[in-house]
Amino acid sequence: MLQHKHRKYGMTNPFHIQYHPVFEREVFEKHPALFDRFLQRTPEHLKKEYQKARETIHKCEGTITWPLIIGPGFCGATHPGADNIFLSNMIGPDSYIYNSDCLYVNPAQKVFALSDAPGITTFSRRLFSELDNHLKSSSVYELETILNKLNNKTGVNDGATISLIGFPGNKSDNRPAEALAFIAGDSYLFHGNIFQRSLIPIAGHAEFIGTPDIHLEPKRIELAEGDFFIIATDGILSLRVNSDKTSLEEILLEHVKDDIDNFAFSVINSCNRSSEEKIYDRVITRFGGSDNVSALLVYPQELTDITCPESSILGGYITTKAQY
Repeated sequence: MLQHKHRKYGMTNPFHIQYHPVFEREVFEKHPALFDRFLQRTPEHLKKEYQKARETIHKCEGTITWPLIIGPGFCGATHPGADNIFLSNMIGPDSYIYNSDCLYVNPAQKVFALSDAPGITTFSRRLFSELDNHLKSSSVYELETILNKLNNKTGVNDGATISLIGFPGNKSDNRPAEALAFIAGDSYLFHGNIFQRSLIPIAGHAEFIGTPDIHLEPKRIELAEGDFFIIATDGILSLRVNSDKTSLEEILLEHVKDDIDNFAFSVINSCNRSSEEKIYDRVITRFGGSDNVSALLVYPQELTDITCPESSILGGYITTKAQY
């Protein structure tokens, strides 16, 4: 059975957030082959620029971070993508550091979601800010109405994916009896069971939030003992770089261990680790994470009743390297 570490989550702090470095200390010194693709078959003037970047990139070690959130019955994380950030630093000093992915956690209402907006944008954060404002005066029972209002309000140019799971409680004891799942776009939502060692994708709308004339309806899932849910953005496909013959569901199940606290950390680390890749006649060492990546696991049996209205929105930012 999935277990959650016995931490004390106070009424004013129903979860906690940890920050981990995108690049560990001395990672570039330990893996000099990471720079080979910038120095091989490259014009001389570009080699000089890349060499300058290589000499200063150690300043990023330990300074650019990604957040991990853990609470009773859930854990999640969002990451800007190690290779994404590495390329940004090698290209030039004026390039952006961004994470268009956004993660939303509302333990009091038992609502959890991820959104991925294409390009360099903060729209997913704005989307979740509006969702959070609606939930302050509404509830999980009204998610269908809320999400369709947000869809109708969103312009086509501000489209984004959303994968959301909410858990209405029984009237008698408020324990989750079913799950309401909403999916729009190419983010993922999976329904799993720890006893059956199963993980099944839940299908939704192919169109993004902001598409006219679509109506988001919930997939209603009756809960059974051992059920859990995984939400992920499309950056999760980095897990398959070295596992072409293994399905994404099988790989994710390997990360679902006996401790739910460790799932998001394990998955995000695996997406962004360095590895060797053969391209035509040469071998290239590179980081995983060529895209922003986010993952969230919810185990409804462990969700507790929290009266504190505190929620959290992580990711969805644009900044410059000078701000780190």
